[in-house]
Amino acid sequence: MSSFEERFVKSRVKLLKSSPFFGTILLHTEYKIDESIETAATDGTTLLLNEEWMCKQTEEHFSGVLLHEVLHMALDHVERTRDLDDLMIANIAADIVVNGIIKDNKISLPKEAIYDDDLKHLSVREIYSIIKQKQKENENHIQDKYGDGEVNECLQKSAKSEDTSQHEANSEKWKNIINKAKTISKMKQAGVKGSGMARIFKELLEPTINWKDALYKYITQSRADFEGYDRRFIHEGMYIDDAGGNKVHVAAFVDTSGSVDEELLQDFLSELFFAINSTRGTTGYLYYFDTELYPQGNIEDLDGVPKPVGLGGTSFVPIMKELNKISSENSHTNTVGIIYTDGFAPMTWEEPETPLLWCISPGGVKEENIKYGDVVRIEK
Repeated sequence: MSSFEERFVKSRVKLLKSSPFFGTILLHTEYKIDESIETAATDGTTLLLNEEWMCKQTEEHFSGVLLHEVLHMALDHVERTRDLDDLMIANIAADIVVNGIIKDNKISLPKEAIYDDDLKHLSVREIYSIIKQKQKENENHIQDKYGDGEVNECLQKSAKSEDTSQHEANSEKWKNIINKAKTISKMKQAGVKGSGMARIFKELLEPTINWKDALYKYITQSRADFEGYDRRFIHEGMYIDDAGGNKVHVAAFVDTSGSVDEELLQDFLSELFFAINSTRGTTGYLYYFDTELYPQGNIEDLDGVPKPVGLGGTSFVPIMKELNKISSENSHTNTVGIIYTDGFAPMTWEEPETPLLWCISPGGVKEENIKYGDVVRIEK
């Protein structure tokens, strides 16, 4: 057994004793020595390690680096960042997630490791959105925030990782490993710490849906099934929706109180406009808001995305008043509310009379802070 292999085995044993969760996921990981990798990386299925660099690490850092790459694999970061156009920012975002988990569990990493305690609890795509926006506002943001060191590109996209069937099998494998690790750590009463771990269990062990799909589904399914048939055709055995009945009105409210990511806002509103305009019997009205409402007009009539106005504080009270007003004035139309916001404002109002979907922008409040309605997080 080589010196490297001996250290690798020792690290796994040590982690199994000190942290059964991390030790278990490392136990089920394959690695390959690859001298073309400067330090350490992963293609989503295998650890890719530079033997010479790894052997120079202290015992603590050796284990920390292995865990760092394994968490990238467990969190499916190669696939989750595949379509992002800035690979450096994608790697920084992914590193913030895994290093936050490692730091919370008091495991050491080399000094050049990237940390951000303000963002570590978010998903990699949400962090990516935030950093990209800040970098757009200040071209030195990454250097100022994370130092001058070169970012290690841990996430290696290979032809193997692009194979859909291979990826599905790999994802299922990791779900099983994480479930096993979670069970073992619970039995040994040695759970893991850190808000990032909640992300692992939520994103990998529970069904998730893309925010665009969630938005479209929310609007299109607001029309109750098996209602509003055009009675002229029922006697012929034809069940056709009555174009005059079972209508849905979407009241959309967009928060302009903080720093607005114009690219993401454009993307969100484009999806919203498409969902409304492509669903028969559905109308919509757009409002911008801060501490008051700024009506923008019927969504069906808008030519492009209106320029944001307001930019003051934030209050949801005017929204709830408007939703209740719309609902009472349009008793023959189903009204639904959609709010795009970071959610940072007092929620002291009573539950609205209408269904409500909160679309939380990158870095926004946690889901548990939303008192009423459904929640979806908006990411790049």
